[in-house]
Amino acid sequence: MADETVSSQVYKSRDQIRNQIITLLKQYLELENVDLTKSSFLSFIVDALSTLTSNTLFYQISAYREFFLTKAQLPESIYNLSAFLGYNPSEATSSQANVLFTIPFGFEDTITEFQIPEGFTVTAEGDVVFTTYYSTTIKVVNNSQVTITIREGNRTYVLPVTLEESQFVFVLPFRQFSLSEQEFAVPQDLQQYQFVSIDVPFTGQISEQTVQVKPSESASYESYTEVPSLFLMDANTKGYVSRRTDSGINLQFGNGLIGYQPEAGSTILVNLSLTQGSGGNVISGSIKSGDRIYNTTDAGITEIVQYTITNPAPAFAGEDEESLEEIRRNAIINISALERIVTENDFINADVIIDNSPIGPNSLPVLKRSDLKVNEIALFSTIYFADDLVPTRDVFETFNTLYIPRQTVINFDGVDYYTVFDIEIDPLNSNAEYTYIMYQIEQIPSLVTSYGSDYDLYADLLTVERSGLTATYTLDYKSTEVDSITTTCTMEISETGASYNMTNDGTAFVYYFANNQAIPKGELTYFFTISHPTEGTIAQYSTQFIFRQDLSDFTMSDVVQSDSTSYIVYDIPTVEKDYYDSINQRDFELQVMQQLLTTLTFKDYRMLTDFVNFKFSNTTGILRNMQLNDVDLLPVLSIKCNMPLLPTEGDRYIVGTGSTGDWATHEDDVATYTKQVTSVTTDTTSIIDTTAVIDATTIIDTTAIIHTTVTTDTTSYLWIYTEPKSDQMVYVVSEDYKYIFSDPGWVKPEYMIPLQISLDVFRESTYTSSLGALTQAIREALVAAFAERFGINAEIYRSEIVDVVQSVDGVDHCRLIAPESSIFFNFDIDTFTQTELLEYAPEYVYFTEDDIAIRIF
Repeated sequence: MADETVSSQVYKSRDQIRNQIITLLKQYLELENVDLTKSSFLSFIVDALSTLTSNTLFYQISAYREFFLTKAQLPESIYNLSAFLGYNPSEATSSQANVLFTIPFGFEDTITEFQIPEGFTVTAEGDVVFTTYYSTTIKVVNNSQVTITIREGNRTYVLPVTLEESQFVFVLPFRQFSLSEQEFAVPQDLQQYQFVSIDVPFTGQISEQTVQVKPSESASYESYTEVPSLFLMDANTKGYVSRRTDSGINLQFGNGLIGYQPEAGSTILVNLSLTQGSGGNVISGSIKSGDRIYNTTDAGITEIVQYTITNPAPAFAGEDEESLEEIRRNAIINISALERIVTENDFINADVIIDNSPIGPNSLPVLKRSDLKVNEIALFSTIYFADDLVPTRDVFETFNTLYIPRQTVINFDGVDYYTVFDIEIDPLNSNAEYTYIMYQIEQIPSLVTSYGSDYDLYADLLTVERSGLTATYTLDYKSTEVDSITTTCTMEISETGASYNMTNDGTAFVYYFANNQAIPKGELTYFFTISHPTEGTIAQYSTQFIFRQDLSDFTMSDVVQSDSTSYIVYDIPTVEKDYYDSINQRDFELQVMQQLLTTLTFKDYRMLTDFVNFKFSNTTGILRNMQLNDVDLLPVLSIKCNMPLLPTEGDRYIVGTGSTGDWATHEDDVATYTKQVTSVTTDTTSIIDTTAVIDATTIIDTTAIIHTTVTTDTTSYLWIYTEPKSDQMVYVVSEDYKYIFSDPGWVKPEYMIPLQISLDVFRESTYTSSLGALTQAIREALVAAFAERFGINAEIYRSEIVDVVQSVDGVDHCRLIAPESSIFFNFDIDTFTQTELLEYAPEYVYFTEDDIAIRIF
């Protein structure tokens, strides 16, 4: 039987809605034979209800919301419309900083124990506050032994400490946020089935929030859980919905039917972690002060613990919350994609569609291969480490072996690069497969349980290293016990149940895999159980990471056999060798490589017939892709300064600088040797005298005048000159290279990544500040003007650079020396040859303040 309830019926037009309302009214009022359109009152009610209903349905469709979202200007409107589309803007991310503490010895008591509490703050220059999210207990014995224990929720682990002659040194991680606590009261006159809504004002950016509710007759708070929508809660769900507003956030609670309704008179406690986002990425050495640390002696005296701090490295990972324009854009992307990657636009916006993705914004998809089984879509993107763009290069190379291990050096354009994965060539299928095998990693293991043991031994660091086919697991420990060498440790892999007895070398437990193929693929959880012959089990620690992983789900390479023993592998992801050798490789392994592998889940978003082939874009090296641009002029043979002696018809040259003779006034013009046919017409007149004898006595003289016209064709050769226009490109045959015409003349469009900018700046006569201040102002203005446009195949025009510089206060005018031409890409990938397509890798166009050289006059 069909469902005839009103709620099951949907109508497309207002007229259909109106007719249904009339039908329902007739049934309810038993007026089936009455024409309700004749009743002015009922007709008015019917029209009003049908109009309101149709409007409500229209307002609810995503097309309406998306249209108005693109037009909205007020922040509140953008927040509301994005919420209507089901999009929740991402919050800010707190930056992280490792802070080095140095505390001198000199404590009075034999055993001194004090705490650095959760919420302890340190401050960087500019009043940037960093806070602990855990509690730290420091135990000092005889001013010579130090144990530092960290407790974060249910996790406990021991921190490494360095002992020096008169002090001890350790590093604590901090996050850049400050806490804001606010209380709100649920109205006493709250009605049954009434929703509860509160506005929480704040300034700055929010990174985390917690909401707790305490009923009026209770002494304790109960935590509520954030949910995406009220309609995802049942009557017993103690949750809330958070929406960004122009002045803070709005929290909405249930009404007893949809979500649990807080009791009247309850207290709502809201804790916010406020951050400066990217503004928290402070430079190294900027953190210099912190809260006081107190110690209570055995005599009951509270004393201040002296310490000094600094951050040896810059803070990193701080990101701003989404701007209004980003919310507008991402909300529309979200509703268009529906968590699927199908269209080209979806691939470009993969960083928005894929949750927690390490993919950079504005990725570039390229269809490199297509057959009946699979569409191979190469997705070129960028990666970051410590908030800096990693210098990567997508290269191709010829190999004479089928297996290429990680960190094989490839020289490309004179620069050495490391391969980042193990490569195995499959000649039969003409492709190369990749495998991730960890190089080296350090982790602080978490204490699972201490088994109530008093035996003084704790593990403080796990180091895993690969060398060739071998792998070494080293679990460092600290102990004051004289027989710690007798302790044992068993390493167990949770996923397989396999256990391994580690060797105690006096300072660490070590296990050596002669062949790392024995280590399973994927993310593994390790347990380390430490025991003593007489004390029994002392403690158990755990850690989690990936040692090996097959990457066939998201990356591969095409292979072309060049001869019987050699293979060309294309699209090899590499990292610049000098860069990699200079960084903390263990941190890179953990923060970049491990993060990359655990979050790239294309198979959950792509179509069944698509293979998303993740690749690195070129963020370093030589920018060459302007050579793929379309040409605007016919090819020229070469660039010449002097007219050739024996040119051939149709020869074309660029007239070079310093030309002489007829070419002297045509520098930079394109000279074409052309045949010219000239017609010459000649008129001739002839006078002919004729004597005729008629008879013996008669002689007649006649004179005839004859005009003759003769046309003669003559052929000559001459040079025709074409004046080029700005940004026109031409192919120079002799150099097998394309040139572009710019202000300095014809130049090779070949630049470095990042782009190098060189300027001569002429200051205003009234400018009074220092030259250094003007230089810095110009650099900041350029980066600010172009930063949002930096990206793959980004375009930067010389005129734009000049306009930005000349808008800086104190600049009269400037001369742009480099880049010699504008940067743009107008090629069509569909026209590439197979070789061009295989070799193609997009380039990331950007620059930093350090890449701008300025001379001021």
